[in-house]
Amino acid sequence: MASVDYIFKAVEHGAQTVNLTATVHLPKNTSSVKGIALYFHGGGYVVGSRAMLSAAHVESLNEAGFVAVTSDYRLCPTISVLDGPVADSVAAYDWAQGELPGLLEKEHGIRVDGKNIVTLGHSCGGGLALLMASRPHPPKAILDLFGFKYLRDPFYHTGSSAAPPPNAPAPPSAEFIDKVFEEIPPPTAAPPPFGPKGLDLSTPRGAYLVTSVRKGVQFDGIIADDEYDRVDPEKLLETPNFPPTAFVQGTADVVVDVKFAKRAHATLQNNGVQTKLYLVEGAAHGFDARVKRDDAAFEPIQKGVDFLAQHVGK
Repeated sequence: MASVDYIFKAVEHGAQTVNLTATVHLPKNTSSVKGIALYFHGGGYVVGSRAMLSAAHVESLNEAGFVAVTSDYRLCPTISVLDGPVADSVAAYDWAQGELPGLLEKEHGIRVDGKNIVTLGHSCGGGLALLMASRPHPPKAILDLFGFKYLRDPFYHTGSSAAPPPNAPAPPSAEFIDKVFEEIPPPTAAPPPFGPKGLDLSTPRGAYLVTSVRKGVQFDGIIADDEYDRVDPEKLLETPNFPPTAFVQGTADVVVDVKFAKRAHATLQNNGVQTKLYLVEGAAHGFDARVKRDDAAFEPIQKGVDFLAQHVGK
């Protein structure tokens, strides 16, 4: 699978320029391209990168007739969710819809209508994918993979009272965690706080994310009280003209409760929106991170991709 990088947005931070980049994965059979699939990565708005979309996911999208695009966004907490992840994802969407088709035709001989765009994302990226329904030309369809929504729900703000496992790393100091606020300008990529031996709190950023989730304060300081409606797709999901949307959700997810996918699916159904809900029994958050195309665990992902393909060109 060939890929090419494009800068879709440049942001000035003092004397520094941050270039936001999109990686465009081109299908082998360029004559069968039917649309553009724009992916937003997960990581709680704090970690992750556009490189997190696995080869299995890219291959599935390409074979379904999509040019697969993964995009950067600036990471919290040295920027708010609204000004970083949301604003940058909107910029990526507008670029993919407006400018990318011309680049594809000029540089690769691929003809595709920018209106034939779909969005998808993991975790917080799933929430970003849903938010693109607010654009003047919304996606033809959306695939939400255990995505963030209903962000005011107490689930996200309660924290965990469970004792950490015996082999868990010691909680880092507040002084160490606060070093994340020295990361200016905000980065566009950071490794998730998980290593080969499990939880990894060796970086201030990883320690900040894990600690804030445990305390139920993961949105404090990155979502202002008057900004929830602009970063949370809850109210958008209630509109009768919402794009066709499929949800993939593990029933054992402790990061994004299964009730949110069920609620969103039911809301869309009640409004007459085409929607599917694929529940994966016993699956945890991020269950598809390392799956292969022929793994049983990839089946719900494939169904989601097929759902996207069914709604392009209509």
